[in-house]
Amino acid sequence: MIILPLVVFLQLAGTQGVPVTLRPPRTTEWQLGVGVAKSVSLFESTSGRAYAVQIIGWARELTGDSKIIGIPGRFAWGVEAMPVLAQFEPSGIYGIGFAPVVWRWNFPPRQSWSAYGELSMGGMWTTAAIPEDTSQWNFTAHWGGGVRLRPRGRHALLVAYRFQHFSNGNQLGSNPGVNSHVVAAGLSFRSP
Repeated sequence: MIILPLVVFLQLAGTQGVPVTLRPPRTTEWQLGVGVAKSVSLFESTSGRAYAVQIIGWARELTGDSKIIGIPGRFAWGVEAMPVLAQFEPSGIYGIGFAPVVWRWNFPPRQSWSAYGELSMGGMWTTAAIPEDTSQWNFTAHWGGGVRLRPRGRHALLVAYRFQHFSNGNQLGSNPGVNSHVVAAGLSFRSP
């Protein structure tokens, strides 16, 4: 849980007197990754679940360099598809998801890495109800962040963390859900 605040701290500490690489205005990014998740017990959520996800995302920066509450960066809006959700604990359940709202804050890049924080909202369908006695259709949300490791220009390795939530959105009178820590790795492709 300390990963995102640590990345923000490193970004803010690194902005003092360090030249930043010039960036093209309003870049576009594709992300492709896979992740593993373990659920935790929090509020009405159920723990003891483990699953894997595949993530395909697209985002476009909508602003130039700016600051929000003193934090420098650029705002991007994106979408994300989850073509594979495979729960393997406590039972085998599969699903797909889509998030039409991905808000991403791209921090100023460093010479060999760059970081981002994001919030997302969407929905998903699964082959059986998650959690049990709820619905196969769920709302999804996550917050998290990641680091792009830039070995070759615009193409980068991606390491990310997200705290992911899915539930029925209180559509069934109660709102049991699943809250999970997700660690993902993949590739990032950026272009002007």
